[in-house]
Amino acid sequence: MKFNFLSTEIVSLAIISTFACSNLGSELSFSPEYALRRVRESGQVVINPAVKAKYAELFGDKEINGRKISVEQTIAAVTTALGPEIAQVLNARRQLLASPASVKDKYAWPKWDDKFEDADGNVRTFREIVQGAIDNFLGRDTPLRWRLNDKVPIPDDAHPLKNPGLELTGPWEPLDMAMNQLNADVAVAFEDEEDASPRWYVPFGMPAGTLPAVFQGRQNVKDILEGKWGDGTNPVAYTVVKKGETRTYTIQKPRDQWPTIFHRVAGNHLLDPYITVNGKPAPAMFISHVLHALNNYGSLKKAGDGLYYYEPKIQTPQEALIVEKTLRRLEGLIGLKPGTIKIAMLYEEGNAGRFLVPIAWVLRDRLIKWSDGRWDYLGSLIEMWKDEAVFPDPQTITMTSPNMMAYQRYSGLIMAMVSMKYGQVTNGGKVGGMAAVMLYPQTDPYGRFKNNPKALRAMKMDKLRERLSHLIFVPDEPLNGQQVTLEEVLAGKVKGKLYDFLRQSWVATKDDAYVAAGNTPLRAALADLQAMIDAPIETVTIDGKTVPTVTSGLIPPERQLFQTLGLLNENGKIRVWVVTKEQFDSPEKLYTQELWESIYAVPKGDITIEHLQHAFYMAANYGFQILNGNLAAAIDDYELGLRFMNDLATYRIFVAWLWTALHHQAKITKDGYLKSPKLTELGVIPAENAFQVKAGTRFTPELFEKLWNYHNLWTAAFFAEQDRRGEPARFDRSKAPIIMEILKHQLTAPRYIQHSARVLFVLAEANDRERQQLMEAIFSPSREEVIRKIQAGQLDPFVLVVHDYIYDLR
Repeated sequence: MKFNFLSTEIVSLAIISTFACSNLGSELSFSPEYALRRVRESGQVVINPAVKAKYAELFGDKEINGRKISVEQTIAAVTTALGPEIAQVLNARRQLLASPASVKDKYAWPKWDDKFEDADGNVRTFREIVQGAIDNFLGRDTPLRWRLNDKVPIPDDAHPLKNPGLELTGPWEPLDMAMNQLNADVAVAFEDEEDASPRWYVPFGMPAGTLPAVFQGRQNVKDILEGKWGDGTNPVAYTVVKKGETRTYTIQKPRDQWPTIFHRVAGNHLLDPYITVNGKPAPAMFISHVLHALNNYGSLKKAGDGLYYYEPKIQTPQEALIVEKTLRRLEGLIGLKPGTIKIAMLYEEGNAGRFLVPIAWVLRDRLIKWSDGRWDYLGSLIEMWKDEAVFPDPQTITMTSPNMMAYQRYSGLIMAMVSMKYGQVTNGGKVGGMAAVMLYPQTDPYGRFKNNPKALRAMKMDKLRERLSHLIFVPDEPLNGQQVTLEEVLAGKVKGKLYDFLRQSWVATKDDAYVAAGNTPLRAALADLQAMIDAPIETVTIDGKTVPTVTSGLIPPERQLFQTLGLLNENGKIRVWVVTKEQFDSPEKLYTQELWESIYAVPKGDITIEHLQHAFYMAANYGFQILNGNLAAAIDDYELGLRFMNDLATYRIFVAWLWTALHHQAKITKDGYLKSPKLTELGVIPAENAFQVKAGTRFTPELFEKLWNYHNLWTAAFFAEQDRRGEPARFDRSKAPIIMEILKHQLTAPRYIQHSARVLFVLAEANDRERQQLMEAIFSPSREEVIRKIQAGQLDPFVLVVHDYIYDLR
């Protein structure tokens, strides 16, 4: 059997034995050769031979700070010690998701006497941890008081408030992606092994011997940091053929001018089948941390930088503790003081918000910032409510929606409270969320580049809104509800402390004009922000509609929105966010039911057939690219007429929403139409009214079948138009019916899958027979049913480990 996900160094039966043998009974037996090999491998790290041969530099012994450290032994030690803890937290996630309790009960704020533990064995209750954060905010020196980064200060190059500008994320494989990040005018470049990573699976049909691209990405990081590709003073050219033309790339900046480099690790839910410990695939998060630290610490130190990580998907203090223990081990091996390795966190899970203060407490020695989520965060809210309610179309829930603004403000407030030191925010900062809109190239066959001014304006407004939303003012005296403007604070008319708390935010593309649009409000001096609001209005006309330029002052609808959000007063002056010490001088005043409702309650909005069709379009298009091995995908959004960079969060949110809508047979709230494909100025898009759906109609399996069929019509029309233009296909078209088959199974399945894209990682590697077996196992009503079919000879044994991986059973 040739199935990369399961048969790299260990055959499929070996994994089955590790995960599930005891559950299958005596129906399955294993050869003596297999048993002997398991004894030989027990307690050892096994690396896929092809990976080890090609990327030998990543493994073996490393000399660091005069110490000889084995990469393999470190992986084994961390995995053996902490792997069981990952299994525990994933089991807790699964139980929470499946719990029949109401959302308001199972996702309530923690109880005041709930206890949490840090890496030093200290145990505090939720009340004590929150009180300690409040004491820090109020400037009280108490035994409970704590704050971030007190033991080892944040290095200047990593400090989120000392390096304003955008953070650019993306894979470092292919190599030109890495060079583009380093050449961009951004504050941070973080190479990604998570949502938009180079893949760690090999799509079926790739040439024999193809290895997962994640290892080449790791090699590129090592090579770049060691100087093998030079820099702006001694550039080394990288030449590659892209889209039929030869292109040459170099790193254009001197090393001391590069953006600060963070390493975005894999989430704790992912496994790396190419590296096994005791016969089991190792948790990918351990591989990400260890390989980066042991291969790159020396190069980073030589350049005056440090080890900095971006940590994704953390939901609880227990999950944060695994991260802390992992990094403590690495610090101990390398000879670093605890807290030297610094991290940023993605606050992208709704469940994490309940535990945000305890999570920060567990990570207090090293957490320097956290970023807002967008699609992943909204997807997690849909998951929380999956058994009780259907959200309105997620495309209509923007970052300016009330629940998303409440989430961002809560995130900023907590970070401010736990990072203040001596009346200043010096020990941490807040990062904004992703702006995923991309510019169209001038070569776009439909001329969609005409919409680029919209994208540039959207970028600037997004980052300006984020900056203004986090101007936190703590007055010296009670103001009794008085509004305060930034102008008054800067002029000294109102006494207190102003915290300019958000100076960094995310971006997904390196285009110079786009990056400049986002950098401008993040890097502007406080005194210049009002002038940005009041600048003369400048517009361009696109399809008969007036659009403000990137440098324009606010037009009336923008001004009205900022006033509604509380960022401007009725005279158009910037309002600061007044936070008084009396507001939050006790835990009960902070964690109220009102706050919970503002963040977690289901928002109001419509469910339309057009948006259901659009969500399916987005899920199918991104899923098609995953099956082809592309995790960072540009997709044309026909509703907005813009192009967006998409990652795994795209698939998660739209699959989650469609699953809940179909699971509840959601009621359509407006008259509308399923659309058939039509060639328009935006290309072939669903544009022709074809099947009317009246308000009140339920989203039944029958209606879903019609939607599914209309998307097949669009796919055929899209490919036909591609052929008419003579445009070469970038991806294997045979994957199109596969993603449609997978989506039909996934959306109609009775069981919800949290990390839905993992289904695609596994199925992408399978041939037709394997894929059918896997889908039958993955979408079976229960694990017991899978075992029954294996025992009856209806399914091959290898499918059980895949089933368990998909559902986080370890």
